[in-house]
Amino acid sequence: MMIEFAGLQLSREELKEIHQALLQRAMVESERRRERGLEKAESFPLLERIETLLGEKAPEIDKAETGLENELWEFAWYAFTDEWAWYRAAQEVDEELKNKRQELPDAEAKKMIESRYKKNFKKYVAEVDMREQRTKSLKIK
Repeated sequence: MMIEFAGLQLSREELKEIHQALLQRAMVESERRRERGLEKAESFPLLERIETLLGEKAPEIDKAETGLENELWEFAWYAFTDEWAWYRAAQEVDEELKNKRQELPDAEAKKMIESRYKKNFKKYVAEVDMREQRTKSLKIK
């Protein structure tokens, strides 16, 4: 037997949290569709229904969207720089070990990479931090 409808009792804060999650999902979905060359999604009915329940107005929605967009960019930047730093640490360890890397147990290699990652994280991030590069180039001029 499948349930067709369900009822929930939520506080306004809980509803706002659900709204943010749905808004974030809609933003990601819209961006994924754009990247793939697909048509823009016409609407997100559940998101619209939650906004109606909250009585959200366009300026409030825009403000929430801007905040979430900034959070998504911050997360994307963190994920990218974290992966980059790990890659660079592994690259340096592999270069250092050269042919001996094959003889080293994976757990030991991972420890070495982790150590290098922690030690040089800021250096690795600086390699890809365009804000840092822009600041340096402005000081040169």
